[in-house]
Amino acid sequence: MKLLKLGGITFRFHWVFLLLLFLLAFYGYLGETLILFSLVLAHETVHMLIARAHGLEVGDVELFPFGGVARIEDVLELDPQVESNVALAGPLFNFVLVAISMVLYANLPGWQQNEMFLFFIRCNLVLGFFNLLPALPLDGGRILRARLCGSLGFQQATELAIRISQIMASLLLLLGFYLFYTGHFHLTLFVAAFFLYFAAAKERTVAMYSFIRSLGRKKKILYEQGVMPLTTLMALDEAPLKDVLRRFAMKKYHRIVVVNKDGRVLGEVMESDVVDTIVNKGIFASVTTALRKK
Repeated sequence: MKLLKLGGITFRFHWVFLLLLFLLAFYGYLGETLILFSLVLAHETVHMLIARAHGLEVGDVELFPFGGVARIEDVLELDPQVESNVALAGPLFNFVLVAISMVLYANLPGWQQNEMFLFFIRCNLVLGFFNLLPALPLDGGRILRARLCGSLGFQQATELAIRISQIMASLLLLLGFYLFYTGHFHLTLFVAAFFLYFAAAKERTVAMYSFIRSLGRKKKILYEQGVMPLTTLMALDEAPLKDVLRRFAMKKYHRIVVVNKDGRVLGEVMESDVVDTIVNKGIFASVTTALRKK
């Protein structure tokens, strides 16, 4: 659901966020609802500002109860450090607000009993720490993926981050049931568990699209910079291109030497040939398909 547009960026509600805001308002927590909404909106706006500071084009933002997912219309995946910087900006913003609030708390005794002010502090702490969990699509998951990209490649790093996300979602769900069994019902634990599980699964499709799009634009970057590190891979002629794709690193260009089962070299293909073949034939096409293109 489209919410508003600021500075050329469209902000949208996810239905889970809409449901949570409705429940809070329905049970008489209108002030808390406005605080939560404002902080989530500000959290994502900071992400967008940092992305633009890195020269990235920003599309739209989908707001969730614990943050949001931004669509960056640029090759964010080509530079894991930039992805880390953009992801870390949101939680840091919340912690800065907590630090400012604690100074006010210490120097303004009248605010120490203000429930809205205390909720504001707690809400920032929850948003900050929850978003640092190493689970996609949270900020911590994006930082984790960026750190893994150098050794695993973007696709494998994404798959590992998704598995970690779903394990954490399952643990949150079990914790929610345990607390419910002991007489302490926490709706937010169940909401967070379902959000993490299904949002992480969705991230697989989004990541694949972004990854292939980024690879397609890497050739342009090579032409602009003139130089890029080259990595050579070896693949059996019958191997699917998806397995080759999983080995690609974002800051390197790739050459694939194609061999048969006897080890005889059949030829070689460049990364751009792999990308073009995937676009035309799909990720399950064999490496030989890309070889025949040449």
